[in-house]
Amino acid sequence: MNEMKAIFRILRFNPDIDEKPYYQDFELEFSSGTTILDCLINIKDDRDGSLTFRRSCRSGICGSCALRINHRAMLACKTQVMDVVRDGVVLVEPLVHLRTIKDLVVDLEPFYNTIEQVHPWLITDHTVKEKEEGTVTQADVELLNSVDDCIFCGACYSDCNVIDVDRSFLGPSAIAKSFRFTVDPRDSAGDERIRQLVEQGLYKCPVDQECEIACPKGLSLRRDIIEYLRCGAVANEVGPMPAHKRLIMSVLDTGASVPVTTTQAVDEYPEYESDFHGIHELYIKKFEGEPVAEVVLFFGCIINRRQQDTAAAIINIFQHNNVAVHIPKKQVCCGSPFMRVGMRDAMKPFVTQNFEIFNTYASHGVPHILTSCSGCNSTFRHDYPGLAREYGLDFDFEIFDVGEYMTMMEADGNLRLEDLKPVNMRAMYHYPCHIRASELDESIYVDLIQKIPGIELVQVPSSGLCCGGGGGVRAAYPEVSDRLSIRRMEVAKEEGVDGLLTNCPFCILSFERGLELMRESGEPMEFGIFDFYKVFSRAFGEEIQGGGGS
Repeated sequence: MNEMKAIFRILRFNPDIDEKPYYQDFELEFSSGTTILDCLINIKDDRDGSLTFRRSCRSGICGSCALRINHRAMLACKTQVMDVVRDGVVLVEPLVHLRTIKDLVVDLEPFYNTIEQVHPWLITDHTVKEKEEGTVTQADVELLNSVDDCIFCGACYSDCNVIDVDRSFLGPSAIAKSFRFTVDPRDSAGDERIRQLVEQGLYKCPVDQECEIACPKGLSLRRDIIEYLRCGAVANEVGPMPAHKRLIMSVLDTGASVPVTTTQAVDEYPEYESDFHGIHELYIKKFEGEPVAEVVLFFGCIINRRQQDTAAAIINIFQHNNVAVHIPKKQVCCGSPFMRVGMRDAMKPFVTQNFEIFNTYASHGVPHILTSCSGCNSTFRHDYPGLAREYGLDFDFEIFDVGEYMTMMEADGNLRLEDLKPVNMRAMYHYPCHIRASELDESIYVDLIQKIPGIELVQVPSSGLCCGGGGGVRAAYPEVSDRLSIRRMEVAKEEGVDGLLTNCPFCILSFERGLELMRESGEPMEFGIFDFYKVFSRAFGEEIQGGGGS
């Protein structure tokens, strides 16, 4: 097997002799199958015996060797060098949010304390008659097993965005451990556990899934644990938070998560209003000849009611590339706010109305439903299939993100890249967590952006920094959301970019709020927030007409 070489850049710190941490490089040979732990052992045995790190089982079971590789928490014994070497370098650092004892060894006591806070043991009420044998069903066992794989390595705690700005947050592992006993039918403190979790910050999680990426056991922390517990909080009337209740009331009253403050995007093109088999819609086709495709656009609440210029940009992109668009005027909230805060039982009318609209289009030859909001896309892809089965609804349509569909057009030769004009900008792409939840790769959007002449896209080893706008955090814990958004922009600004470029309306709202707060504090940040769709419309030479928006 061919031997290769890499520089292992390791963060060193011995508090007995060092004033501050420093990086030390070691050049090593490696081959396919060589792990990070293999290399650390090699360095300690043959290069520098003072290098300190933890290890034990070498099989991904004990969790001892968790550390940060290229700014992400991983197990050294499971991570192969081949998979993480970047430009001949592998960056190795200790877990964060924990005090460094020496080199790659951290004090895990604060992490273990979070586990202890949720009382990780069965609590039995001996005043109640003992339950009959067999009350633990196979379904119960499967639910318990879904979380029992946690090995307490601390990787999720290290990569948690919220802990970065709020150390009072329990963290993913502690919440997962509480879930394990909450769902155990033998435990008598389930309701009280959920109440305590709400008090300890269950609703602070922006469901950005950084913990899932870090978890070496692949636990589904977002949907299977956190959102399950939030539903339990609602059932026990200890959730959601007051701000969430106001948000939900807005959705129930107006059909959207934000009130109408200006003309909706769907109302800005009256000259294109028509009827499509009983659906009052906009049918926009400004170009000559037959369209290469017809699609349905679902803007989502934020773009339709607050970012109408983004809606105009999306329409421009498709018109420039000879795609006719259908825009149903009666589109309502996708239901994501209900799912994220645990009130899924209240979302049925919205789901049913959207299914009726989408299935009507599909049954008449327009099956492609395109979303421009990453939250809507995630809800449609991952929540709607299960809801369709639950409600007995047909699912005859296909869901695509606008950027995803543009990539498909490019593959088919229908995206006129030769028409793109230069846009002079040095920016960093912000990868929305809801797009990741849709299982769409960051490279889709990075590749599209790099097609535009003049744009210099700066990449960093990790794009796992959250805007703070998801999971209802922006509504219930605005101070946490604001810290996360400002931190994300500060990290990007350190790279010398003009601003962040993203395709998520919630991310844009969070960043704009962060910039406004900094202006109000007297410390304005000269930094831009660029909309993916508006940048593309501009590159195609299309002026945005109609709509104000943000």
